[in-house]
Amino acid sequence: MADGKKMNPIVMVPLRWGIISAALSLLSVVTIFYLGKHPFWIFPLFDIRIIFIAIFLFFALREIRDFHLDGILFFWQGLMASAVLLIVMAIITYLGIWVLGSLDSGFVSEYIQTGFEQISNLSPDAEKQIGAPAIEEMRKILPATTVGWMAKRYALQTFVFGTFISIIISIIIRRQPTML
Repeated sequence: MADGKKMNPIVMVPLRWGIISAALSLLSVVTIFYLGKHPFWIFPLFDIRIIFIAIFLFFALREIRDFHLDGILFFWQGLMASAVLLIVMAIITYLGIWVLGSLDSGFVSEYIQTGFEQISNLSPDAEKQIGAPAIEEMRKILPATTVGWMAKRYALQTFVFGTFISIIISIIIRRQPTML
């Protein structure tokens, strides 16, 4: 900055790691899509974002603690830094999904087509568990899917995954001053 002060590391460090995490998440979405499987139909617990969030959040919090705050990181600082990383990641991936869906109309149409295929291939037991009203609702909703809805869903899932991971990693990484 012009006045000689450094930006707060609780903002700047997770900003950098959030950009890297978002870029890798988008790269994985694009790669999976062009390899022939729609990334939005992968079971959420197998989503690569979980790994990216965990790894890059760990590195960000450790960097803040060890290199900027003299080895001390309070839980609230970890959560604040986590929020910055998740916000940056959500915004960038939202924009990236929106651009991908806008440039390649197959992104949305393949999502819809795969959804209808999965509904039609449900076993009778699965249909009973899900219920006929829910299946009919999906048949009504799928054609109305837009790239904006898909981008919002991706960003929201990033926050959901990231919230739980943030709490865990903030507890693990925190280090408070010792009282002697």
